[in-house]
Amino acid sequence: MIFFSSPRSRRHRVCMTPPISIWRRLTLVAALLTACGNPAATTPTADTLPPPVISTPTVPPATPTPAELSTPELALAAYLEAFTTRDLTRLTGLVTPDSQGGSAEAFQQSVTQLLGNTLTATEIEARPGAVTVDGANATATVDLRYQTALVGELNTTVSIPLRQDAGSWRVVFSPAVIWPDLVNGQQLLMVVLTPDRGSILDRNGVPLVENTSAYAVGFVPGELEEESAGVGGVARLFGISTEVLNVRLANAVPEQYLMIGEAPAALVEGRYGYLFNTPGVYLYGYEGRFYYGDGAAAHVTGYTSYIQPEEVQTYREQGYFGTERIGSAGLEAWGEVALAGKSGGQLQLRDANSQFLRMIAQTQPQDSQTITSTVDLDLQEAVQFALGDFSAAAVVLDLNTGAVLAMASAPTFSPNLFDPGNRNNDSAGAILSDPRRPGINHATQSAYPAGSIFKIVTMAAGLTSGLFTPESRYDCNGIWEEMDNFPRPDWLEGGHGDITLVEGLSGSCNPWFWHIGLNVHNQDPEWLGETARAFGLGAVTGIAQVDETPGQIPDPEWKQRTRGEAWTAFDDVNMSIGQGDVLVTPLQFARLTAAIANGGTLYQPQLALSVAAPDGQPTFTFAPIAQGTLPLTEEQLAAIQTGMRNVTKEPIGTARNRFRNFSIPVAGKTGTAEDPGVSGIQEPDAWFTGFTYAGRSDRPDIAFAVVVQNQGQGSDFAAPIARRIIEAYFGLNYARYPWEASVGVPADLIATPTPDPSVPVDTPTP
Repeated sequence: MIFFSSPRSRRHRVCMTPPISIWRRLTLVAALLTACGNPAATTPTADTLPPPVISTPTVPPATPTPAELSTPELALAAYLEAFTTRDLTRLTGLVTPDSQGGSAEAFQQSVTQLLGNTLTATEIEARPGAVTVDGANATATVDLRYQTALVGELNTTVSIPLRQDAGSWRVVFSPAVIWPDLVNGQQLLMVVLTPDRGSILDRNGVPLVENTSAYAVGFVPGELEEESAGVGGVARLFGISTEVLNVRLANAVPEQYLMIGEAPAALVEGRYGYLFNTPGVYLYGYEGRFYYGDGAAAHVTGYTSYIQPEEVQTYREQGYFGTERIGSAGLEAWGEVALAGKSGGQLQLRDANSQFLRMIAQTQPQDSQTITSTVDLDLQEAVQFALGDFSAAAVVLDLNTGAVLAMASAPTFSPNLFDPGNRNNDSAGAILSDPRRPGINHATQSAYPAGSIFKIVTMAAGLTSGLFTPESRYDCNGIWEEMDNFPRPDWLEGGHGDITLVEGLSGSCNPWFWHIGLNVHNQDPEWLGETARAFGLGAVTGIAQVDETPGQIPDPEWKQRTRGEAWTAFDDVNMSIGQGDVLVTPLQFARLTAAIANGGTLYQPQLALSVAAPDGQPTFTFAPIAQGTLPLTEEQLAAIQTGMRNVTKEPIGTARNRFRNFSIPVAGKTGTAEDPGVSGIQEPDAWFTGFTYAGRSDRPDIAFAVVVQNQGQGSDFAAPIARRIIEAYFGLNYARYPWEASVGVPADLIATPTPDPSVPVDTPTP
């Protein structure tokens, strides 16, 4: 298949019928494809795309019944029925063998090529007219109507010859029975006019994705000169430290190309032009769809890929040609219709030498639209950077609207690697083979044990059950013994003492919440699970722009159905601290936390701010979508808010040391969750969820959730990352992580933190 670029920056692709001589010796689809110019248009420039996928039936041709072929009228009716329904197997049995181009397979490929690839027919109607019989030969007149994907409706009249042989009538097939001009080697050519795919912008109009020139950048380490300026230049170009880059170069094969990344041509040529003349540095130019941020927004934007073979017909019916790249995830997939626009076409008649004869039909393409996302690219990059080299995820929401300001998943990947024109495309396979699954959006598609962040829900269940109030007290001596023969130690040796329920949340006192779980269970075994679902857990959030998993909130019915076992008090006790079979996503908990902060409204998270046509008139505009209200009174909600605020403020708070003297008021909850499937083998998952309550007019307050997989304590890992996110959002200087020697040093070059024994932390529970 061949496509052309026009002065209007639209891609033109062509597909034409083969001349008769080729038709009869057709064995390969590639032989059908011929490039040619249009005398009536500007001379195009050739480029390449993968050939269209043609599905060829492998079942044997159906044998028509004698009754169907006993008269030319009956044979014609059977042929037209098979033709209009594209029953190629049956159609093969209704045409004479000598007109099939050498084989049934070649015939079926020919019909598929002409109807699908050239005419782009989506519907076919046929009205038979008069049938003239002359001995063993007959001719039928048929009016045909084609509804096409690219040039609208086509109407024509064809003459269909039939021949009788041994008492049976069959159609003598040639291209002219599909389109009457296809005689004497004349051909049809469909020039596809495809608009440029629309851009994706951040909330400030900064490009996240656009069509532009770019360079794939890499090294051949053995060709680098000593103290090469190229190392520092490439490090600055991609925002990485020279120390990290030198480590990669030292570990690389000297004679082999080492991929580094991709950068827009304007930046490379404008500020880093000297790299073109630097030995050992390689820059390969390409034209394509460029994703900014070096993968920072990969799970937000998604990427594009070619239409799969089994999808070709479906997309052709929607106006696609079949060789386009379409959105495969994220905003690219959600906004496919807007971003793609609609292709137009020119159906041309050419002579046997591919010279233009006349235009049969043409339509103009419909321009694509631009999507403006809710995310802030600067914040998105900062959040992705904050996650470092951990397997982790983070979500930042405008707590009063549900707008996603940042959504990061680590490890990430560069969507630029999926561009077939990118020299670094060879590395795309590593994304699929990486056991840490960078292609998965861990913020929405991975569900984790919640650990102690679930205590927010348990506190709510206790309050709404009527069994507890914010002032209810519990004497925690470090051992919980309310279930016979099953004593459990608190994470804090010696316990938390005599504390209120609000203090129990701030200090994450396990015995307090086991006590709630047991008592709530004894009153109503369904209550804790129902409360969790009222907080939006166990179900998808409804975000439309990315895929998500519902997570899991177990209950008596679930356990009986999946395990054939009865629900017990132990199940509610385990669930009360977010363990057992509880699974949640970072997005779910960011939304839940936002509802705690905003007065109780659960908003649907959204990633699209607007979709606008080229004339600037939006076809979609963001509006907050309230999905429900937390089942709490004002007093109960205020108690939970107070407990979360004291997590960062009071001595009992599990994250107080991480936010000591912090200029932005933060409420939150730490969590350290053991994965039952890996307990005793890997470290637990670290959580921190929270919200700011600065009340600043220039920066709306935010809610957020951070999870770091199999890393350790929530206060040791997730809380510092959450602080870094807040620092980035409010434009503060970054505080050093406990585990890094300086800001910005990746995890693979630094030591594991040593917890401060004087700082209270939330540890996993057996």
